Amino acid sequence: MPITINTNVSAMISQRNLNAASERSASSLSKLSSGSRVPTAKEDAASLAIGTGLSVENAALKAAQVNASQASSLLQIADGAFSQISDILTRMKSLATTAQSGQLSGTERGYLNDEYGLLRNEIDRIAATTEFNGQALLGGSNTLSVTGQTAVADTAAGFVGYEFDASRVNATDTFAVQFDTSEGNLTVVNTAQGTAQTINLGSAGDDPVAAGATRELDFANVGVKITINNDFFAGAAIGAGADFGDLTTTQFTAAAGTSSAAATFAFQVGSGNSVTDANNSISITISEGNFSALIGGGTGSNLTTAGNAATASDEVDAAVQAVNTARADVGSSQNRIEFAQNNLAVSIENSEAARSVLLDVDVSAEITKFTSEQVLIQAGVSMLAQANQQPSLLLRLLQ
Repeated sequence: MPITINTNVSAMISQRNLNAASERSASSLSKLSSGSRVPTAKEDAASLAIGTGLSVENAALKAAQVNASQASSLLQIADGAFSQISDILTRMKSLATTAQSGQLSGTERGYLNDEYGLLRNEIDRIAATTEFNGQALLGGSNTLSVTGQTAVADTAAGFVGYEFDASRVNATDTFAVQFDTSEGNLTVVNTAQGTAQTINLGSAGDDPVAAGATRELDFANVGVKITINNDFFAGAAIGAGADFGDLTTTQFTAAAGTSSAAATFAFQVGSGNSVTDANNSISITISEGNFSALIGGGTGSNLTTAGNAATASDEVDAAVQAVNTARADVGSSQNRIEFAQNNLAVSIENSEAARSVLLDVDVSAEITKFTSEQVLIQAGVSMLAQANQQPSLLLRLLQ
C-alpha cells in the first residue's frame, strides 16, 4: 500500500476497528451494569418482546397468588366461626337433653331455657359479625339501606344513591341535609349521634354534576356516601341557614338490611380474564351460619316443656349436621385453594426461569467478552498511533 500524506488508509482502518471495539465494550458495560442481556431493543428485539410478555404474565400470576392467599385467610376465618358455633351447639344439645328429664320443675327448665336462648342468640351474633374486609361470611346481615326520604332528599331532587358504613351508623339513625347556595356547601348531619360533615360542591350557582353523570360524595365522618346526579340544582337551598340546630326536618333514615343469603366469593387465581374464561377464577360459597338457617327455617323451639325440649334437641341435631356440612365444604375449598397456590408457585418459578434465560445477562461470559474488547481497544489505540506516524516517514525522503 503506498504511503501518502493526504490519505492515511491504515489510520482509517485502525480507527474503524477501534470504534467497533469501543461500541462492543460499551454494550457489554451496559449489560453488566443493568444485569439485562437486552438493555435496548436493538440487542435482541425478539427476546425483549417475549421476555416482556413473560414479565407481565409473572406480575399477574403473583397478584393471583396474593388473591389465593387472601382466599385461604377468608376460609380460615369462616371455619373458625363454624368451629365456635359447633361448640355452642354441643352445649345446647346438653341443655336440651337435660330439659327432657321429668325430675325438673318448670322453674329449673326456665333456667335452662334462658341459657339456651342466649346461646342461640350468640350463634346469630357470630353469623352476623363474622366478616373479612367488611364482607359478611356466614350470611350475616350487616348492611344498611335508606328509608323515610323526604322530598328534599329523594330521586327527583338529585339524590340517587346512599351507602352506609355499618361500623359507624346504627339501624335507626336519622340524617338531615343542608345545602348553602352562597358557599356551595352540602352538609349532612347524623341527628341521632350529633356528627356532621360538609363538602364543597364548587362555585355557588354552578351545577356540581354534568348532564348524564353522577357524583359520589363521601361523608366519612358521618358514615354515609351520597350519590347525586344532574337533577341536584345548585341554585336551590336546602335547610334553614347555617345553624345545625335549624335542621329539624329528617331527610332520610338508615334501616337495617334484611339479606341473609349464603355468601359467594369469586377469587381470581389466573392471569387471564375470568369473565371470558372461568378457569381463571375459583368460586366459593359459604353456608349461612345463623340458627334459623341451620335448622332449615323458623325461629326454633324452646326448653319450657319436655316436649319442646325434645323438639329443640332434634333441631340442634339438624344444626350440627348443617355445620358439619358447611365445615366440610370450607375444608374442601381450603384444599382446592392450597393446590391452586402450589400451582401458581410452580408457574411463577418456571416463568421466571424462562424470562431469565431471555433477558438476564450471563455475567461470567459478558465479563470475558468485555475484557477481550478492552484488550482490542488498547491494541487499536496503539495501532492507530503507529498508523498516524507513517506519513512522517515521508519527511526522510525530503532530507
